[in-house]
Amino acid sequence: MGLQAQFEEFNKKIKMDFDERAELATKRDILLGILKENKDLPSFEKFDQGSYAMFTGVEPLNKEYDIDVGLRFNINKADSDPIDIKKIIYDSLKNHTEYGAEIKKPCVTVKYKKNGELAYHVDLVAYSYEDKDNKGSQLYLARGTNNDNQEWEEADPLELIDLITNKFTDASERDQYRRIIRYLKRWKNIKFSSNGHAEPPSIGITLLAYDKFEPKEYDWVEMKFKDNDLEALINFVEKIKDLFVWVGKNDQNEDLYRLEFYLPVKPNTDVFSKMTDIQMTNFRNKIIELYNALLEVKDETDIIEQCKKLRKIFGDDFPVPEKENESKSQSNYIPPRSEAGAGTCDR
Repeated sequence: MGLQAQFEEFNKKIKMDFDERAELATKRDILLGILKENKDLPSFEKFDQGSYAMFTGVEPLNKEYDIDVGLRFNINKADSDPIDIKKIIYDSLKNHTEYGAEIKKPCVTVKYKKNGELAYHVDLVAYSYEDKDNKGSQLYLARGTNNDNQEWEEADPLELIDLITNKFTDASERDQYRRIIRYLKRWKNIKFSSNGHAEPPSIGITLLAYDKFEPKEYDWVEMKFKDNDLEALINFVEKIKDLFVWVGKNDQNEDLYRLEFYLPVKPNTDVFSKMTDIQMTNFRNKIIELYNALLEVKDETDIIEQCKKLRKIFGDDFPVPEKENESKSQSNYIPPRSEAGAGTCDR
C-alpha cells in the first residue's frame, strides 16, 4: 500500500461513525421526548448541528462523545427572555442523570456516565424566531447563564451547516475535504491543552478548511486528478500559517501573532476571539512546526519512515506498515510536486 492508503486507513480509525453511535442518539431522543412532554415549554423542531451534522467529527481522545442539538422554539424572541427557556430545559432534565444538567452560555448540557466514568454529553441549543409564523425569519440563539447575563443573539445555524457540508459537490473532493478536517482536529487534540481556550476551537479548523482547502492534485505521470492527502494537507497548513499577523510584543519582548476568522453567517463573530494573544502565538508556532514536519515526511523516500514521522504528528492511530517489502527507497522516487512555493456550544 502507498502512503495515501495509510492516510485513508488513519481516517477510518479516527472518523466518528455516527451510524454506530446508537446509544448516544437514543439518549438524545429520550431528552427530546421529556422536553416535548413539558407543558411549560413551547413546541419546537429539532435539528442536529456541529460536527455531527457536518460529518467532520473525530473519535474523542478522552472517550467522551457528544452531540449538539438545535431546538427551534415556536416563539418570537420579543416575547420571551432567553434564560427563561433555558431554565425550563434545565429544570426538566436536571434529575435525569447522575451528573444532571448545566446551563452554559450557548446551551444546556446533559452528561451521562458509562462504566462509572463520564462518557457522553448532549448539548441542547435553544433558538427563537423573529416571527414564529414565518419559518424563514431570523433565528436567535439563547445566550447567557442568568437573568443578568442573557441575550438573544442573531444566528443562522442551518445556513452554516449547508455552507460547510455542500462546499464540494464532487464526492471524492468532499471526502478529502472532510478527511483533512479530521486530521487537523486530531492533531490539535493531541498538541493542545483542552483547559480554557488554549486549544483552537474545532469550528475554527472547519471554517479554515471551508475557506482555504483545495482538494486533490494533478498527477503529471498518470495525467489525471488523484487524491494526495499529504500534498493537500501541506498546502492547507501553509495557508493557515500565512494567515497569522504580527500584533505586537509581550512583556518579555517576544513577538505576538493573531489569526482572525469570522463566521460566514450571523452573528459573524471571530471564531478565535476567546484565545489570548499568547495562545494564538502558540497556535502559530505549532502550525509552523506541523508544516515543517509534513515537509520532512514529503522528502522521506521510505514509506515506513514516512508513517513513523506521521505517527509522531498524529498519534498512535496513524498506521505504520509492518511488511518489509513496504520499506524500500525508490531509486526513481520523485517527491510529490507542490504548489506551496509558486463547533456551537463552545462559542
